[in-house]
Amino acid sequence: MVERLRLAQSISLDNLRDRYWLKLELICFCKKHGLSTVGSKHDLEQRIEIFLVSGDKGTPVLSKRIGRRDSQQSITCDTLVVNYKNDAATRLFFVKHIGQRFRFDAYLRQFTNQNNITKNLTYGDLINGWLVEEVRRSDTEYKSNIGKQFEYNQFIRDFFAKIMKCGLLILSLVTLGML
Repeated sequence: MVERLRLAQSISLDNLRDRYWLKLELICFCKKHGLSTVGSKHDLEQRIEIFLVSGDKGTPVLSKRIGRRDSQQSITCDTLVVNYKNDAATRLFFVKHIGQRFRFDAYLRQFTNQNNITKNLTYGDLINGWLVEEVRRSDTEYKSNIGKQFEYNQFIRDFFAKIMKCGLLILSLVTLGML
């Protein structure tokens, strides 16, 4: 059995980028080398990459939300999206307007990042976007984008897609009497 590559200061950038790392492994590396451990897996990987290339330990820049969450006040379809959060109050708003089939999804998760909130975006726009995404998801050929932080999910999707292709090939060969 091949031993799993360990995350060490001597690792090549290609190996760092091509491997799946647990967040815990990235945090341990950062602690060992005096790097900040805050942020997402993607943030940690970028920090480690910079450290491996330049030796720079840097300091992370964390964006802080200014003001109250939108859900701390009454939300209407005309409410501007300023400090969006996937919380119970926001869920109640969406269930009221969409129905019990409502679920928080990747479409809405993107708005938890301030950089994805455009000027004059309203909660009515979020409802319409969610409904469009729901129609898109109902298409059997549709594959949603899986964010970098969910790379394990992408691996599982690709793995089962490959198994299905192999299974269909074997079934076809058996049907044709070639196996």
